[in-house]
Amino acid sequence: MDIRIERANIEDAKDLILVQNDAFLEDFKAYGECPSYNVIIDTMENYILKDFVYKIMDGNSIIGDIHIKENPDNKYYLRVICIIQNYQGLGIGQKAITFIENEFNNAQQWNLITPFKSIRNHHFYEKMGYTKIEEYRHSAVLIMFKYQKNVLQ
Repeated sequence: MDIRIERANIEDAKDLILVQNDAFLEDFKAYGECPSYNVIIDTMENYILKDFVYKIMDGNSIIGDIHIKENPDNKYYLRVICIIQNYQGLGIGQKAITFIENEFNNAQQWNLITPFKSIRNHHFYEKMGYTKIEEYRHSAVLIMFKYQKNVLQ
């Protein structure tokens, strides 16, 4: 594997949607909905233009993506971090978290959400230093867990 992480551009939008659809398919099947599944092209292009969107590459193939929204006071929201199913469990997510924490070394806090049944995600985020701080109902079928990581400066 030749894994690298690069800033995404508008031309990557369609591929990023396909990657997210692969990565979040199981969540979509489990709940009948998933905020990051089947994003429309205009929305993805808007994210790329306004936020920090990265593509995770293996050679010339996009195998994952990271979407970060900057909030005031050096707080960041990790909107999406995903890896296509065939590449999950290989340590790429850990590399991605390490990458963004190095890239945004001014961050004082990271926040993210993940579905309540995504036990594997819970374990991963906790291993990476995140703490579950809240639960909320996203819809009639979907409860989300909010995780946070405070960074010492």
